[in-house]
Amino acid sequence: MTSARRGPFLAATWLIGLGVVLLVQQLLDIPWTEAWPLFIILVGVVSFVTTALDGTRGVSVLWAFTWPVVTIVIGAVLLASTTGVLAQGPLEMLLQWWPILLIVLGIWFLFGALFARTTPTEALSIPLDGATEAQVRIRFGAGELAVMRGQPGNLVDGRFEGGVIARREGNRLELRQDTDRGIPWLERQSDWTVGLSGDIPLDLRVETGAARGDLDLSDLRVRSLELKTGASETRIRLPRRAGATSVRAQTGAAALVVEVPADVAVRIRSRMTLGTTDIDEARFPREGDGYASPDYATAANRADIEVSGGVGSIRVVGVA
Repeated sequence: MTSARRGPFLAATWLIGLGVVLLVQQLLDIPWTEAWPLFIILVGVVSFVTTALDGTRGVSVLWAFTWPVVTIVIGAVLLASTTGVLAQGPLEMLLQWWPILLIVLGIWFLFGALFARTTPTEALSIPLDGATEAQVRIRFGAGELAVMRGQPGNLVDGRFEGGVIARREGNRLELRQDTDRGIPWLERQSDWTVGLSGDIPLDLRVETGAARGDLDLSDLRVRSLELKTGASETRIRLPRRAGATSVRAQTGAAALVVEVPADVAVRIRSRMTLGTTDIDEARFPREGDGYASPDYATAANRADIEVSGGVGSIRVVGVA
């Protein structure tokens, strides 16, 4: 299903689900102190629908639908408990059964480790097809991610160990990890080498979790980069000849290193909650509430960098 239809479909699912929850509560005439598990069931149902829309197939359906089904079952058991169908209350059930639940989940993941699927390695090549600009989104939960210039004539190409799902709509392209065969960072290796077009302007969005990222944008024409990371380590080398580039980074418990080529000027603003900021002040002197190259205003190639984060570090260094 295309993203244009996916959003309305999920919104409709939520609305219908909320209507059903309210209707069931009225028909059964039970107070919300007993009916609240219906919302847990609703979350599980919507998660089930979302997973189905992702096109899960084959034996991997067992893994993809695990958490939606578990959520629905937990909601149903809690509803039976709050309404008196089961003799035990929710708290009593939790105290008695949580060790067994942990054991069952542990056995489930152990089964996945012992019978892990083979790690797929996919080669992907998507031509430009006349595109003069593009918006590229990379969603990469965990593993090793490398981004660089790809082959002429292609919007994207590369090698994707762990599998990839690509969706293109006009000048918009999304790449995300393939979880059909299990959770990449838990059950198998995930290592991507992504080549992007250096022939057209790009708006790039990269979202990572527990990952190590190496984004070499030096030979790309990136107009904007939006980076969102979790517990990660990321290195970015800025474009050398992209004109004006906007960089917005939001980091969690992460380490971020930004390398600035010799012929690129930058302006830097950093807001770290519990982190450190290390700027090469010999090249990027302090200016107001940030740092800036002396020739930032007149430079042909420049980048405006804004970083916000929690616990972590940011370094901005000059390179040849």
